[in-house]
Amino acid sequence: MQVQRTTIHIAGQDYTIVSEEPADHVREVGFLVDSKIREIREQSPHLDARQAAVLAAIQIASDHVKSKRNTGE
Repeated sequence: MQVQRTTIHIAGQDYTIVSEEPADHVREVGFLVDSKIREIREQSPHLDARQAAVLAAIQIASDHVKSKRNTGE
């Protein structure tokens, strides 16, 4: 697979991701992360971007672990 660069926008910042994944996949992942951070910051506006990003990562990882359990992986 060929490596490509895809720019995504998360929490007010642009990130260029270098990956073998298709650009659509990278954009979808970026949208998920950005959406989760926005959701957290709406619920807790006192959090800074780093704190919101950590909480978003924890929630996304938790969803992933639950999904793996449910599929028997």
